[in-house]
Amino acid sequence: MAEPVFCFTSDVDWASEFCIRELRTILDEFQIHPTIFVTHRSEEIERWAGAELGIHPNFLPGSSHGSSVQEVIAHVLGLVPSAKSFRSHCFFDNSHVTRALRGRGLQYDSNLCLHLQPGIVPLRHSSGLTRFPVFFEDDVTWENPENWDMDLDQFFTPGLKILNFHPFMVAINCPDAAFYQDTRKHIATLDAQSATGLRHDRLGERDFLLRLLGEVKRRKLRFHTLGELFENASR
Repeated sequence: MAEPVFCFTSDVDWASEFCIRELRTILDEFQIHPTIFVTHRSEEIERWAGAELGIHPNFLPGSSHGSSVQEVIAHVLGLVPSAKSFRSHCFFDNSHVTRALRGRGLQYDSNLCLHLQPGIVPLRHSSGLTRFPVFFEDDVTWENPENWDMDLDQFFTPGLKILNFHPFMVAINCPDAAFYQDTRKHIATLDAQSATGLRHDRLGERDFLLRLLGEVKRRKLRFHTLGELFENASR
């Protein structure tokens, strides 16, 4: 890859309709067709024209998706029966999970985080899946809130630039892990009124997202869906 190849993804993580709509408004403004990893049924997602839908299974203990690998997969495929891609909640992964997902027809994933690593390329997983590692993960950036002011040049080096932003964290302009812990109880219920009082009023995730998308647009580069990347990688 001689240039950066951008893909916008989002782990829904049980976010409210308001949060999802807020993210969609931003992406529509930049004419971006994202890949959305779904955790629950949402009217906002179902009517999001142009969005590619994958599944976001939660295999962790106490999951509302089920108590076994097969139960979890069945639950999320019930939400998106046509899904060909996945990213597990918290990037959970093992050989049993990947084989089971491949056995249910999944073809590609974005289930590996290589935060800000240059030169990322598609990987061929032993299960038969094609894997597209994440270049930017929003909650990794929380570790140092000053990173929201990072130099963007590293986003424009050759290689896959798969971005992952969570709708709730964008809606509240989340700056760090402490702020998230204080507000996470509102994930499923946040609305316009409560967001006004909760949203961080200094530099945070939403600010960074708008700056990054603006720079991609200024450089006249485009975003691809994971499905488009998979088709190119399969040729």
